[in-house]
Amino acid sequence: MLAITASGLQAQDSLKIIFAGDLMGHGGQIKAALTETGKYDYSPCFQFISPYLQSADLAIANFELTLAGPPYKGYPQFSSPDQVLVDACNAGFDIFTTVNNHCMDGGKKGFLRTLKVFDSLDVPHLGTYRSHDEWEKNHPMIIERKGFKLGLVTYTYGTNGLPVPEPLVVNMIDTIQMKADLVKAKELGAEYTIALIHWGEEYQTKANSEQEVLARLLLENGADIVIGGHPHVVQNATTDALPDNDITPQIVVYSMGNLVSNQRDINTDGGIMVELNLRRDTKDGLKQSCAYMPYWVYRGEYDGLYQYYILPATDACRNPNKYQLPAADLKALTVFDENTRRRLENSEIKERAYSWGK
Repeated sequence: MLAITASGLQAQDSLKIIFAGDLMGHGGQIKAALTETGKYDYSPCFQFISPYLQSADLAIANFELTLAGPPYKGYPQFSSPDQVLVDACNAGFDIFTTVNNHCMDGGKKGFLRTLKVFDSLDVPHLGTYRSHDEWEKNHPMIIERKGFKLGLVTYTYGTNGLPVPEPLVVNMIDTIQMKADLVKAKELGAEYTIALIHWGEEYQTKANSEQEVLARLLLENGADIVIGGHPHVVQNATTDALPDNDITPQIVVYSMGNLVSNQRDINTDGGIMVELNLRRDTKDGLKQSCAYMPYWVYRGEYDGLYQYYILPATDACRNPNKYQLPAADLKALTVFDENTRRRLENSEIKERAYSWGK
């Protein structure tokens, strides 16, 4: 069991968590991050979302690439410079899931090097482990923030057919183990449990029946919210009120889409962040509210620097000059923003107003 405690914080009555989608590392992104000095710099990519991330008590994303070392490469077997993790953390991300279909892209050597880099930077991660003993000690992850005790569990559907050699552990979707993990999280004192899962069919904007069944299983066995990834598009979101559960409604976001990638087909060029606010009520116990913010990836120049910029979509639609958007990019952004809001309009998860930046 891994317990992470924020030192120096007093117990308060509210906690803000931000979830983000798939942080990817395609070849174009690697090329754009290479500076004239020969070093890599990903910080411009995150500059427009960093204030939002830093407004949270905890920000979590899916790290869908490896840090397997040079030669750096993109799809189909990712290996990015270590600087992408450094700059993502500097932007405001606190914890990453490392379990997804690309976690074995670098083989055993790349798998181990990725974990070594995370640990050398003291960045919490979950989902992939060096051994069964390390897995047993660190999953579920228990996090304490501002007097709230959270449990995190995470899983993937597979590793693109790449083998997972002993003694490495990759958290696979296994209903028996998932139930046991959720019980364990409660036994370790988690008062709110978050399930982060890599599943579904790529590029499909609606969750399939397998996702729906797994989501129900997670909720019925102790998860309070289910946050999904992998399809590389934003999928539908649902809420459910299960009997005998202290926190209602239970929330399922089937896929948040991409945080940043080189994908440009319709619906793949952006994603959403999900903002979860927990509040402790002395009378009614723990309460929650949830909102989403759509983001779009601008692949182009800003102040003369070509990069992959993550832009708050609705604000960029309304104020394209602020982000120096060419007409063709504004059109693509507008399509993404409208499609995303339409897909989520019938859920109880509402869009959050953008209020950062100038």
